[in-house]
Amino acid sequence: MSGDCSLSLICALRSGAVRALLTVLFGLLFAGSSLFASAQLPGTKPEEFEPVVPEFSEPSADWWTDWSDAAREEKKQWLDKLDKAWEDYRAQLPDNKALQERAEEVSGSLRGIRITWEKFAQYKKVKVLPDVEFPRDPDVLAWAESDAAVARGRQRLLSLQLEVRQVDDTLSQSLSDLRQRVVQLRESGSGKLVRERAALSLLAVQLNHLNIIEQRNALEEQLHAWQEQVELGQAQLNRMLNELRYSADAVKEIRERIEEKSEKIEELTSERARLRSNNLQSAEPDENMQRDLKLMQLETNLLVNHLQKRKDELLSSINSALNPEETEHELVLDRDLLDTARNLIDSTSRELNIRQRQVVAWTDEESEDMSRWWLYFERIDSALGRAGDLIDDIVRYEAAQLKVYREHQGWWATVRERAGHFADMARNRWSKLADYELFSIAESPVTLRVIAKIILVLVVAWVISSLIRRLLGRLVSKQHASEQSMYNLGRVLHYSIIAIALVVVLVMLGLDASKLALVAGALSVGIGFGMQSIFSNFISGLMLLFEQPLRVGDLVELESGVFGRIRDINVRSTRITTRDNIDILVPNTEFVTGRVINHTLDDPVRRIHVPFRVTYGSDPDLVRDAATEAAERVSITYTDWKRKTEVWLMEFGDSSLNFKLVVWINSNMVSPLDDPYALYNLELLREFNERGIEVPFPQRALHLRSWDAPVRIDRRGGAE
Repeated sequence: MSGDCSLSLICALRSGAVRALLTVLFGLLFAGSSLFASAQLPGTKPEEFEPVVPEFSEPSADWWTDWSDAAREEKKQWLDKLDKAWEDYRAQLPDNKALQERAEEVSGSLRGIRITWEKFAQYKKVKVLPDVEFPRDPDVLAWAESDAAVARGRQRLLSLQLEVRQVDDTLSQSLSDLRQRVVQLRESGSGKLVRERAALSLLAVQLNHLNIIEQRNALEEQLHAWQEQVELGQAQLNRMLNELRYSADAVKEIRERIEEKSEKIEELTSERARLRSNNLQSAEPDENMQRDLKLMQLETNLLVNHLQKRKDELLSSINSALNPEETEHELVLDRDLLDTARNLIDSTSRELNIRQRQVVAWTDEESEDMSRWWLYFERIDSALGRAGDLIDDIVRYEAAQLKVYREHQGWWATVRERAGHFADMARNRWSKLADYELFSIAESPVTLRVIAKIILVLVVAWVISSLIRRLLGRLVSKQHASEQSMYNLGRVLHYSIIAIALVVVLVMLGLDASKLALVAGALSVGIGFGMQSIFSNFISGLMLLFEQPLRVGDLVELESGVFGRIRDINVRSTRITTRDNIDILVPNTEFVTGRVINHTLDDPVRRIHVPFRVTYGSDPDLVRDAATEAAERVSITYTDWKRKTEVWLMEFGDSSLNFKLVVWINSNMVSPLDDPYALYNLELLREFNERGIEVPFPQRALHLRSWDAPVRIDRRGGAE
């Protein structure tokens, strides 16, 4: 036992020694790295900061680029040197008014840098959370007071972030201005005064750019400091929330505040009802405007009181959950109030904007009436801002309530409420993101929400069209409805639904529906000039669908020689599949203006003439029987009491008897890839071979005639 203890002690000592040794080694390494960083190579001098003073009569475009990397003390030395060099140079400038004005701009830019330093030195003393206390073991009222202070600090932080973004925009604009002034200096010519004015203008812009850089750096530094204070305040709020205690005094005070808000709500509600009951519109627009603004102010004040009452109810719920004597607690969660409040804020803001435009349209901006109207606008806008802040407060209070309930009643007791709360937070964040303006069309903002709605409308229209066409297809298969009629109806409904969806999309994008006539007029002009063929094909497609001279499945032959079955009749063209299984897209105008042979328009039974020949000496009756037997074996042959297969002897040829097999066929039974003539020729050849009937081939007989005539042979070997 003693051995084990001694061994453990030795191990502990060794581990402690190892930790101490590692600490010493890391310290030495850190010190060595610091010394190495500050050390210089033997024989070299440390680099010293040297301020750059430009040539004022010809400043370079990049003399100031090291300003951002310099320390604050180095910047002060640099600015002092610039001030001294500039005063010396300015004293030598000629007495020219334009030149002195540019020189004053340079002096003002130099002073602006020092003013920025002084202003932001005072800003550093400002705290984002002034006089905020975070007591130990607080009650809900103390926590609410601290939470309100942190919320105000968060608002200040947001305003500072907005200022930083504005300075960033100014900085980018300043860079653009710098480039323009550099180009102006290069193109200023050789005139001394003109070139000096351009040089001083560039110098003033460069110094002003340095001032903007200093403002950006100071704001960034202040922003980081305030962010740390707000994060620290939020951590203290979380700590206070964990240390909350029940307070009977808080119950009484919160109850009094709730009763006060209820009375105020009743008073505002009765006043609103009284104002609404007066429906008589005055002939004076000022009186109507005043009445509407008063009603808007009542609505916003009523909303603010409802939200403040809900805050107190949440505090009361949190306090009751901390009471050890109560076993049953009721959560205060109502999604409808927040949704209604947000919708009311949005609608009131839009209406307020409309009223402001109306007032500006009929009132002089410098008149007393404008000040009176603007007082109304400021009150309503301020109430809307308070309502927005109260909504954020209620969201935080609900989260605090759920946390307190979970700690005192268990994790499962608030699963449903917490899920709803998180879903509401996600919806609020999506709402803020969805309402971000991407761009605008006709002064109407286009946001992610609008784009999502447009996509939804198009998808719903496409789904509805697909479902309708599927339903029509089932009617064809189950109810034995006309396939062509259902196809035409489906096409027309599809185009109609898509057209309606496009009109809805245009309205959502901000296009006034009353202006669609202008769009239609412009479209007609475009059709008349550049879209005539497309529009004519479109109209021809509609004529084919309604008039039904052609239907899907018809066997057609065009004037251009295209032969095949119709597969689709679309808006611009019709798809035909030939016997070679080649799909040909034929413009619809060719079916309307050209000659089209439809082999299956009303009756699919048609007659074809299959020519064939046999040798002289063949029995005509035997030939007729063989051809009739061959025709009966072809599956597409159609016969009835009126339509019978016939064999005609057409002519006596040079070397054959020319016949025609006149047969009726069902065109619907003809495969798109088959040729009916080939089918009958094959069966005729097979039947003729079986019966011994010969098919002739071309023959020529050569007859030679001789006569007695003297032949003379000349001496050159030629015959005469």
